[in-house]
Amino acid sequence: MVRWPEVLLPIAILLVVLWGITRIGYTIDDRYVRVRLFGITLRKIALTDIASVDSKIVIWNEHWCNTLFAWRRSVRICRKTGIARSFIITPANRDEFIRQLQERLGATPQILG
Repeated sequence: MVRWPEVLLPIAILLVVLWGITRIGYTIDDRYVRVRLFGITLRKIALTDIASVDSKIVIWNEHWCNTLFAWRRSVRICRKTGIARSFIITPANRDEFIRQLQERLGATPQILG
């Protein structure tokens, strides 16, 4: 006999986690690039710690993706410090996000990658 609570609970947890991943958002303010979930900052990178930004993918990095198909929307933020210096996010409009971030950094807007 199948015990339905034992079968359905893991499925329900998986669906909630997958739905939660799609709620991750990214903001750029005066000091930080922030990764947020329901308005709560989960991770932030100081603008002064950003060396460059582009759309390349590398193996060793920190992922904060909000989609299962990240390669089409990936933005790599290269930090000056840290063990995993590449930081991958997936904003809805990759090119616009890169342009806005480069403007905040004082760089000439250009799409790299």
